[in-house]
Amino acid sequence: MKKKHLSFSLLLLLTFNLSSFCQEVEKTFVPYIMIDGKIENFERATSKMESKAIGFGYGGANTYLTIFNSKNSPVRFKSSDLPKFIIQLDKGTDPLDLVVISKADVVKKRKTYRRFVQQGVNGFGGGAKDMSNYFTIPKLKKIKENLYEMVFEKPFEPGEYSFLPIYKGIEAGNIMTTSNGFRIYCFGIDE
Repeated sequence: MKKKHLSFSLLLLLTFNLSSFCQEVEKTFVPYIMIDGKIENFERATSKMESKAIGFGYGGANTYLTIFNSKNSPVRFKSSDLPKFIIQLDKGTDPLDLVVISKADVVKKRKTYRRFVQQGVNGFGGGAKDMSNYFTIPKLKKIKENLYEMVFEKPFEPGEYSFLPIYKGIEAGNIMTTSNGFRIYCFGIDE
């Protein structure tokens, strides 16, 4: 009888932990952090889209998502001590190359903004620029139905980072903010 009671208690505790875990990850296509088994949020920031010509247009142009009046994210990690990054997707979504993390351009120290590259176009000839040195595309490892852990092949360098918006699923309509900006999720990496 005692053994059955202990097994039932363990099952009940496991069920409670899984159900509370599922309740906390309530939004799809929104990245979360898991620290000591608890779900935490990344910094949610409003960014404005802007374009900048490179070398008077000869070097093409880049499109950025810029957060004004904020030099650094309050959500910070050490490169050697990264918690789990997780994301829930809608059923039937192909996770391949869906999540993209952009590293902020290094701006002058006196500036008070963060600027994340979204895309680039070559000058004169047009066509897309290779922006792979700005982007990190994690592999998504399935934890359970529609819930994935982000796995990174190499450590992050120190700097500011943002998840580029995902224009799919139920949350796609929530990307736009009331100020005609774009909601992005940010974090910083310290040495």
